[in-house]
Amino acid sequence: MTESCIEDSCSNDFTIQPWIFSGSSDTAFLMTANQKTFPLLHRMLSFIWICFFAQATLLFPQTLETSIDQLLKPYDRHDAPGIAVGVMSQGQTVYAKGWGMADLEHRIPITPDSVFDIASVSKQFAGIAIAILESEGKLTLNDRINDHVSGLPDAFAPVELRHLLHHTSGIRDWPGVFVLGGRRFDDVISFQDILGMARRQEALSFSPGEMYTYSNTGYNLLARTVETISGEAFADWMKDQVFIPLEMNHSHFHDHLGILVSNRVRSYQGARQGPFTNVGNQLMALGSSSLYSTVNDLLKWVAHLDQPTLVNREVIEKMVTPGLLNNGESAGYAYGLSIGEYRGVKRISHSGGWAGFRTYLLYLPKFELGIVVLSNWSGMNTSATAYQIAGTVLGDKLPQETKRILDPPSSKKAISAPITRKWIGTYQIDDNTNTRVNLYERNTQPWILLPNGVGVMLEMDSPHTFVNTRKTLTVTCSDGVNGWPRSLKIQSPEWSGAATEGASTEFDESELAEYEGIYYSTELLTEYHLKVDEQTLQAIHHRHDPTTLTRFAKDRFTSNVWYWSQVDFDRAPSGLVTGMRVTQGRNRNIKLIKKQIR
Repeated sequence: MTESCIEDSCSNDFTIQPWIFSGSSDTAFLMTANQKTFPLLHRMLSFIWICFFAQATLLFPQTLETSIDQLLKPYDRHDAPGIAVGVMSQGQTVYAKGWGMADLEHRIPITPDSVFDIASVSKQFAGIAIAILESEGKLTLNDRINDHVSGLPDAFAPVELRHLLHHTSGIRDWPGVFVLGGRRFDDVISFQDILGMARRQEALSFSPGEMYTYSNTGYNLLARTVETISGEAFADWMKDQVFIPLEMNHSHFHDHLGILVSNRVRSYQGARQGPFTNVGNQLMALGSSSLYSTVNDLLKWVAHLDQPTLVNREVIEKMVTPGLLNNGESAGYAYGLSIGEYRGVKRISHSGGWAGFRTYLLYLPKFELGIVVLSNWSGMNTSATAYQIAGTVLGDKLPQETKRILDPPSSKKAISAPITRKWIGTYQIDDNTNTRVNLYERNTQPWILLPNGVGVMLEMDSPHTFVNTRKTLTVTCSDGVNGWPRSLKIQSPEWSGAATEGASTEFDESELAEYEGIYYSTELLTEYHLKVDEQTLQAIHHRHDPTTLTRFAKDRFTSNVWYWSQVDFDRAPSGLVTGMRVTQGRNRNIKLIKKQIR
C-alpha cells in the first residue's frame, strides 16, 4: 500500500492504488482524501476514480503490461542500445516504456521521451501536410510537381502530386543515386543536396503511374511543395500546423545540423551481444525522413488517426486509402502510409531505417489499437516486435491466419508488356550449360522451350507467373538478390524442375577490353574508370572500393554490390561501346557516357 500525506495529515485508510499509464514508476496517479474532514468529497472522488480505474483496467489489464514487459525484457541492458515502445488503445496511451541505453558513452537510458530519428516513419507527416493544404483548396493531387517546385527537368512534366504520394512517379530514389555518385551515408546530406539531384535527373525510371517503386525523393519534393505554397520553411510549417496543435512538444524536422536536441538518442550497429559502434547521422531529408520524435509524441499522432482534430474524418479516410496504378490496381500506399491487411483486418503502418535507427508504427483501426516501436540498434526487427505486441494485446480477437486464394486468371487485370518481357531469357539447369530452358517471345506472345524440346505458348497470370491456356503448366519466376540471377520453377506434365539464369560463357575474355575506359555522368556529377584486372572488369571510383562486374549476357553485367545491380552497355552502329546504364532496385537506367579517345 502507498501512503499519502495531505497538508501534513497522514492516513492510509483511504488510499486508492495507482494506475500507471506510462508503465514508468515515476508516472502514477494517486487520489486520496481525509474521510473525517471531507466525507462527501471523498466518496464522490473515490467513486469517480474507481469507475475510471475499472474502465482503464478493462482497456489494458495489468497482466498485459507484464506480458509486454516480459517480451521486451531481453533489451533491459546497461551495455547495449535498446528500444522504446508505446501502445495506444481507444485514443488513450496505455503503455510506454524504454529499455536499454540511449547513449552508451554517457550511460543514458532510453525512456518514452527519448528523441529518436524516426526515419521513413516521417513520411506520413509530409502526407498530412499535403492533406491539409488539399482540404484548404491550396492544391489538388492532379497538380504537376513542376508547377510547385522550380528548376525541375522537362522529364518530370507528367508527374503529378498523387504520383509522389503513392510512390508511382518514376523519380529516382536519392540514396541509390548518391552512393553511385560517390557519396557515403555518413556524409552531410542536406535537403538542398537532394533537390539538386532531382533537378539533374535526365529521365524517369518509368512512366508515372505504371508501377509502384518507393522513392524518398518524391516526399522531399512534397516537402518543398509545402514551402512554395505556404511561404514558410517546411520545419516551421509542420511545427505550427501539426506538432503544436497535437502537443507533440518533443518533435521537429531536423533541418540544421547545429540544432541542439534534448534527450537525443544515438544509434549503433554491432552483434546483439556487442561490441557496438556509433553510426553517424548527418541527414536532413525533409519530408521523407529526418523527423526527430518520441514514443509519447507519436502515440498522440496515432490517437489523432483514431480521433482526428486537425482535419475532419473524411481527410483521414482519404489519407489511409491507397492510390491506384494506371491499370486500376492498388499501389498499396497512400499519404506516407502503407495500407494492407494483417490476419484479415486492415493494417495501416510504416517502417523506417536510417543510420542505426529502426522504427515502426502500426495502427489497426478495427481495434483502435496503435503501436509505436523505436530502436537505436541496426539489428532490431521493430516490425516483428510490433506484431508480437499486437498479438499479445488482442489475443483471440485477431482472426486466425488463412491461406490466400488467388483469383482465376480471367478475373485479373492485363499484365503490361514490360513486366512480361522482364523474364525473357535463357536459363540453365543444375549449372549444366548444355541443359536449358528458354523463355522467349513469338509474335508478342510468351513461349517456353522445355529441356525435352517441347515448346508451349504461355499467358501471364501475375507479374511473377506464366501459365498455358489449359492451366496444366505453371512457370513461377523470381529475382535474385540484385535482380540476378533470375530463376524459374516449372511444373508441367512434360517436364518439372527449376532453372537459373547463368553467366554467359559464349565470349572471349579479351572482349572485356572493349568496356575499358572513363565513364562520366552529368546527372551524378562523377565518373568511373572501368578497367580489366586479372580477367575481371572493375568499376573504380575514388570514394569507393572497386566493384567487380560479372558478365551474364552480351553487354550486360551484374555485381554483388547493391547499387550496381545491373549494367547494360550501349554501342554505336559501328559496334563501339559508347556508354552504360546502371539499374538498381529503385532506379533504372542511370546513364554514364564513355569518353572516347580521339
